[in-house]
Amino acid sequence: MNTMTDADLVAALRAADPARSMIVSAAEAARAVGRARTDKKARRWLLVSTGIAALLVVGVPAGAYASGVLARTGWFGSPNPGDDRASCVSTEHDCNDEWIDLGAPDLDTVVASVYPEWMPLAPGVTREDLTARVVAIMTGDNAFAPERLIRRTFESESYKDWLGAWIAAHESGDVAGQDAASRVITEASTWPTLVATDGGGVTDIMRAYATRIAAGDSEAAQGMAQFEGAPGWDGIDRSTLSAEIYDEVLGDRP
Repeated sequence: MNTMTDADLVAALRAADPARSMIVSAAEAARAVGRARTDKKARRWLLVSTGIAALLVVGVPAGAYASGVLARTGWFGSPNPGDDRASCVSTEHDCNDEWIDLGAPDLDTVVASVYPEWMPLAPGVTREDLTARVVAIMTGDNAFAPERLIRRTFESESYKDWLGAWIAAHESGDVAGQDAASRVITEASTWPTLVATDGGGVTDIMRAYATRIAAGDSEAAQGMAQFEGAPGWDGIDRSTLSAEIYDEVLGDRP
C-alpha cells in the first residue's frame, strides 16, 4: 500500500523535473524546421511539431512517484530543457500549466473537467463521445503531459469532426449543413489553445483551407482531412494541393 503523503508526492515530482526528460524541445523542433526548408513536405509536418513541442508527453523521470496516484500532480510550469529553472521563456508553454499523470486512474475525471464548454460539437457527436476519445488519446503509462495538451486535443479533435461534417454534408447535398460546418471550420483558427500553441503559420494555414472550403472546394476539404486524419477522407492523396496551399500561405517564411 502506498503511504506517501501529498506533500511528499509533490516534493518528489518537483525534484524530478519532468521537463528534463522531454522528447523534443521547441528550439530543437524549430531547428528541424530550418533544416527541412528545402523539403516542403517535411517542413509542413514540422511546423505542427514546432507549435506543440513544448506540450509533448514526457516520460516519468527516475525518482518521481506519480502513476497510479492522482492525475493532477500539483507540479506546475516546468522551464524548457536547458533553461534556468527560475525562468520559463517558451511562448508555446504556459508556465502555470499543471503536469498531468496520464497513467492515473482518475485521468478521465481530469479530462472531463477541462472540457471546453464554449466549443460547438459537430452533428452526431456528443460531449461524452468527444471526452471519451480524448481520454483514449491521452492515456499512457509512466508519462506526463501539461494540461494544455488536453485542451488542445479537445479543440483539434472537434476541428476534425467538423471537417468530416462538411464532407458528409457536401456529399449528401446538404447546403445548410455545409454552411454550418464551414462557419465552425473558419472559427476554429481562432480557438484559444490552437492559437496559443501555434509555433508559426499553423492557424494561417487553417484559415487558407477554410476560405477554400467556404467557397465549396471539396478538394481542399479532402486535403485537410487527409492532413488531419479527419473522418470523411476518401483515401486519395492530395499532397500536391496541400503543397500549393502551404506555399501560398508561407512562401519563403522561415
